[in-house]
Amino acid sequence: MVNEDKNLDKRLDNLKPVPFTKENQPSPEAKSKGWQRKKEAQKILNEFMKQGEMTYKEIKDLLADIKAHPENHTLREVKIANYLMSTKMTTDWLDRHIAKVRELDVTTDGEKIEGIKVEIINPREEDVPETPTD
Repeated sequence: MVNEDKNLDKRLDNLKPVPFTKENQPSPEAKSKGWQRKKEAQKILNEFMKQGEMTYKEIKDLLADIKAHPENHTLREVKIANYLMSTKMTTDWLDRHIAKVRELDVTTDGEKIEGIKVEIINPREEDVPETPTD
């Protein structure tokens, strides 16, 4: 039985690129929200950079201070410090710096490429090497 999707055409229309015109620009409110998101992302990145330069002892001391005096720390600072000490951060760090290596097979049917042969079709006379005569 075929599952008929009655909204498929509408969803496909949403995937079409919107032309860049004066009428298709975001509103000032939407632009403002976009800039706020960008500024917040920059603050988080700056905090990561600051805490990423700490020694292991400094991070451990920060986490201890967060437990003892939570009123002195922002939520962003707490989240980043906890993330830096998590196993998730270790996995993310390894994935980013070492990468998830996957072997790609760019040949057909798993056959390996042994070499590349370049052939000039319809060569000009000056492109054809002279063949020695006996």
